[in-house]
Amino acid sequence: MWRKFLYTNQGVCSFISKNTLVILREKAIPTQTFTSVTKTVYRTPALAGLVPAAAVSIDYALTFSLASGTSMILRWEASPFVRFAVANNIMLLYLTAIILFYYLAAYGVLHVLEPTPYYRFGFALILLVSITHVLGGLSWQFKMAWYSNAIVLLSFTSILIAVLLFGYALITHRKSPA
Repeated sequence: MWRKFLYTNQGVCSFISKNTLVILREKAIPTQTFTSVTKTVYRTPALAGLVPAAAVSIDYALTFSLASGTSMILRWEASPFVRFAVANNIMLLYLTAIILFYYLAAYGVLHVLEPTPYYRFGFALILLVSITHVLGGLSWQFKMAWYSNAIVLLSFTSILIAVLLFGYALITHRKSPA
């Protein structure tokens, strides 16, 4: 008895005999899987809160792996909190606290915004903050002033968008009579 594997659009198939073809594993179309996962994360504030928590983890993992050492972090890191944590050897405690803070803040904001039409803006803002963190961690690889300034600009853009959207929501929101 011989086995031959065939990779098709339907998945991995195996010939049991010359006339019998058995599908061993059906192949999921990657774009459909990615789209469904993305929609699930978007629609679930508890999962969406993991995005900035993961981004800040990636940021600090990149920072500590790409920086030459703690002296370089103490000298060039933009965050005064990280510099303080490194100087006082409490980075693990700080990292745990900041990951928890990012998760709870993102979850709380999205949970409050979920029944409103502003949910998509909150989600977009959380994505922008997450992208800013990951790009900030990569700045240790590039070490160029224009790149670091672009990261600072993204941070200020996030703050500006948050303030403008909050102001817009306050101005346009009308209380219905009780």
